[in-house]
Amino acid sequence: MKLSRRKWLGRSLFYGSGFAGFGYGSLVEKRWLDVTRLDIPLTESHAALAGLKIAVMGDFHHDDFGDGDLIGRAVKVINDEQVDLVYLVGDYISRDAAAIVPLCEVLRNLRPRLGAFGVMGNHDAWHMDPILLKSLESAGVRMLINDAQEFEHFGVVGMDSFLGGRPDLPLALNKITAGKPVILGWHEPDTFATYDDPRIVLQVSGHTHGGQICAPFYGPILLPEYGRKYPYGHYRRGDSSLFVTRGIGTLTLPARFLCPPEVVLVKFGAA
Repeated sequence: MKLSRRKWLGRSLFYGSGFAGFGYGSLVEKRWLDVTRLDIPLTESHAALAGLKIAVMGDFHHDDFGDGDLIGRAVKVINDEQVDLVYLVGDYISRDAAAIVPLCEVLRNLRPRLGAFGVMGNHDAWHMDPILLKSLESAGVRMLINDAQEFEHFGVVGMDSFLGGRPDLPLALNKITAGKPVILGWHEPDTFATYDDPRIVLQVSGHTHGGQICAPFYGPILLPEYGRKYPYGHYRRGDSSLFVTRGIGTLTLPARFLCPPEVVLVKFGAA
């Protein structure tokens, strides 16, 4: 008999044991892929982005219980959606840089129209090894570390990790023609509160895992530094938005609870 996610959750809560909850979190929810769709409204000054579709993934932590099948399913969802851009928001590994190789064997199957881009997470920066950037670039991911890619009507900017690197937002923004709207990738979401630039339409971040383990009616039990102000979801400030993804992988504990893995599909609406 194949049980739905709701029935699995109901049984775990009914029996009330840590064992049942861990079994659900590690065997079911950890491998349950959510597809989150988000529409970003645009002002007239950002109208050039109307109709653009991007996908966001992050926090693979592939040496911590990495799941190539789960990531492969996420890649298929993205390819089926025929997105324009893919943005990978960091933490490809936790400690072992060699884990990037099998991860990139899956990521190389991404087929966005305009390209795949990535930023470094704090774990990537803390355990930096030449194999990280080499493997990602070989898989077709353009890494943006205080760097930018300019397109005809907009720019894509990526920051170094706030916790593990030396981010320089003004440096990267200066590589985009004045007046063009910008999509910003920055691993740590609380950086959204550190700037106020009308060019930045959307910041995409990860880092928090959405809490990874959440309590009913309470939410995330434990959140990392620079991920406590904006733990998960869509936030707005003026004409700028932030979206924080729950990510794909797990860290330390091979389980998720009330916080399944996620791929995010963003579409920019008409002005």
